Amino acid sequence: MNHLPLSVEERQPANKVLPPPRVQFQDAKGTKQMRILVVIGIALLVQFFWWFADSDHVGYAPLYWLLTFSLCYKMLRMLHEWYHYVHVKEPIAPAVAPGAPLRQVDMLTTACPGEPHDMIIRSLEALVAVRYPHTTYLCDEGNDPVLRAVCDRLGVVHVTRTEKKNAKAGNINNALRQATGEFCVVLDPDHEVTPDFLDQVMAYFEDPTVGYVQVVQAYGNQKDSLVARGAAEQTYHFYGPLMMGMNSYNTVQAIGANCTFRRLALDGIGGHAPGLTEDMHTAMRLHAAGWKSIYAPVVVSRGLVPSSLGAFYMQQLKWARGTFDLLAHVYPKLFKNFSWRQRVHYFTLPLYFFSGVVALIDIAVPVASLLLLEFPWHLSLPEFALHMLPVTLVGLLIRYNAQQWLREPHEPGLHLAGGFLRIATWWVYSLGLVYTFLNVKVPYIPTPKEGKLKNEWLLCLPNLLLAFLSIGAAAYSMQVQGIRGPYTKLMATLALINAFILLVSVLMAQHALLRGLRSLLWSARPLHALKQWVESLLAAGGGIITRRLRTGSVAFATGLAILHTLTSAGVVLVQWHEQVSISDDYIWAHTGFGPMRIGQPAAGAVAPLPVQASPVSTNWPGITWDSSPGATSQLISLELPASASPQVPVAAIEEINQRGDIPVLTWTVPEAATENRAFQEQVLRLVGHENQLLLRPIFPPSPPAAHRTAWRKLVKSYRDTGDTTVVWVWTPPRPDSISAYFPGSANVTWVASDCRTASAQTLTAACYAPFRQQVAAQIEMQSKPILLLVPQPYTPNSYQWVKQLVGRYPEVKAVLFSPASRPPSTAQTVRLPGRPGS
Repeated sequence: MNHLPLSVEERQPANKVLPPPRVQFQDAKGTKQMRILVVIGIALLVQFFWWFADSDHVGYAPLYWLLTFSLCYKMLRMLHEWYHYVHVKEPIAPAVAPGAPLRQVDMLTTACPGEPHDMIIRSLEALVAVRYPHTTYLCDEGNDPVLRAVCDRLGVVHVTRTEKKNAKAGNINNALRQATGEFCVVLDPDHEVTPDFLDQVMAYFEDPTVGYVQVVQAYGNQKDSLVARGAAEQTYHFYGPLMMGMNSYNTVQAIGANCTFRRLALDGIGGHAPGLTEDMHTAMRLHAAGWKSIYAPVVVSRGLVPSSLGAFYMQQLKWARGTFDLLAHVYPKLFKNFSWRQRVHYFTLPLYFFSGVVALIDIAVPVASLLLLEFPWHLSLPEFALHMLPVTLVGLLIRYNAQQWLREPHEPGLHLAGGFLRIATWWVYSLGLVYTFLNVKVPYIPTPKEGKLKNEWLLCLPNLLLAFLSIGAAAYSMQVQGIRGPYTKLMATLALINAFILLVSVLMAQHALLRGLRSLLWSARPLHALKQWVESLLAAGGGIITRRLRTGSVAFATGLAILHTLTSAGVVLVQWHEQVSISDDYIWAHTGFGPMRIGQPAAGAVAPLPVQASPVSTNWPGITWDSSPGATSQLISLELPASASPQVPVAAIEEINQRGDIPVLTWTVPEAATENRAFQEQVLRLVGHENQLLLRPIFPPSPPAAHRTAWRKLVKSYRDTGDTTVVWVWTPPRPDSISAYFPGSANVTWVASDCRTASAQTLTAACYAPFRQQVAAQIEMQSKPILLLVPQPYTPNSYQWVKQLVGRYPEVKAVLFSPASRPPSTAQTVRLPGRPGS
């Protein structure tokens, strides 16, 4: 029979009825400073996304959206943590009424076949030693005679069952049917409590609305292995500021160990809820029933974290599968009974395990980008660093300040082992999600308590494969493809960083190997002395650095935000100035806006480098371009000779630009190689030196789909270097099928109509007019300026002809005349101060 609590009125004198006591909460020390830091962090975060959400930054759409999703997930998780940090609360237990009787408490722990006897015996001995009066129960699934004898010796109630269902929850509920206490404590068999355990929690139950009280889940075996250290590090923030923040909106989680329940509350929901994550399921039901939960941030028990990778993976798979199942099946049923903050909490809590999918995205995207030569983002890397670095620094500063609420002195730090281990668990978390979708059952198996640790290569195979794939993709792009653009280098760097993290996580699981290496290294006396010196130095200076950084964190974050704002404003002003002061030639080259340009080819074939500058009257017969103020710059067509590896006439192009004219570079792209690295580097060097240049590549005959693919690949190879200022002039391979060959508006700046095969008399009517009709029928091409190549050589009378042409076809923004059959005896000076026809 279960005891019910005495009412408050029953414990008070008859002549004085007091209101029921309530648990009060107070802000933890440092909360005000944390709120200032979070406000600064949110401001920087909003500014970052305002800048990032620009359509100009979109690269290859599938990879772009995958990485954007990953980035948003991380930012939302960071905001979720900040939300808890600004609400960190410490509970104040109500005073116990003088003379109030002690409560009846049952303390229960479990035992399953295969668990070490000595571990269970130590836990039982610690339970018996608890000072507060209680009854200790061992819920023994195996009905072990050794444990029965121990229970007889210690005065522990031994309980077993024959019908074994609902795993741990069923085992506990079976014992509770025999227990008579008003309260019950549930402990795992690897946890050893301190004698004052109940003294630290029972006062909170003076508040009759409190359904359960959870205390810190601390561990004592972090040094057993790097896996154990990483597993423990992953819990520090959860049992510190996160759980303390849950005090503020009544979502404290009941953990499978160290939780004290009011029997009235537990019996009201039918006992412990079943499932792989029975503790979270129980907490959800209690909160839905209106009970209050308290987190007391005290260390009154120590347990064991998994020391081997196999045990850790087994635990994480169970938790991932269990929490996703709760989200899919239990959460919708209890939704209406939760407060809004509880609804958000129980929706976001299982999404921690979605980090497995996000980690896979982070690993796969650089690999796919390098193999496909498709890049997710087209943005300035320095500008990305300008906006991302402040968010990252302030985020680290906020997390560092949150470490003041960690529960034990050894817990602060970088927690690298925990981070590496979480990334390495990507496939286990993802498997839990897949199992939920496919409704694959995962058996409830207690987390193994290891003995001697061995190497675990087999479990590391997924991470080894991904690490080698990342390294191979980086080598393929940089060596085989020979790509050296900034985006390629960025993706290769990300791939190598991912490979490093995965390989470190693999090494963490090779326990025997690490023991051997450690023994070998520290057996050398100089290395051992160096290790001790470094540890003492860190111990001596760590406290000073910690205090200085924590006390000055607000000033640092404020200064960083101000510096970022000023720098961003400076960048905007510089960009605005560049846009305002941008040359007319640059605007015309990229948009066609401005005066009409006319020109003709350079005389003769253009020789490979080096090219010597020649007198204008020799290289460009028939026209001497006027350099007086106000004269309009003109076009010079440079056609490279057919070659498997053509070279850019750098000197000639620079000389043309220095004179104020704009070169149009035409060359045939070899069929076997659409990407000539040397050629590309020369073009980009010219563009980088602010030379105006129109590129007009000509492709060998091919079907429309092949032509479009080849053109896009060529344009993309230039843009992947980070440069987006190259001007592309597209000439349709077949003037009668323009729409079929058009490679897309994003890949074309100008459209060229080559009418040089027509006679002068039939030019506009027989050649360009049909061409124009096809262009006008395509919306994508309607905004493109037209470069017209005509069969006539330039003569002094051509100016009037151009005026008539532009008046009839205003979309024509440039005309290139054919070379003269023979140079005129005297050069003519032609000055075009404005647009013909204006």
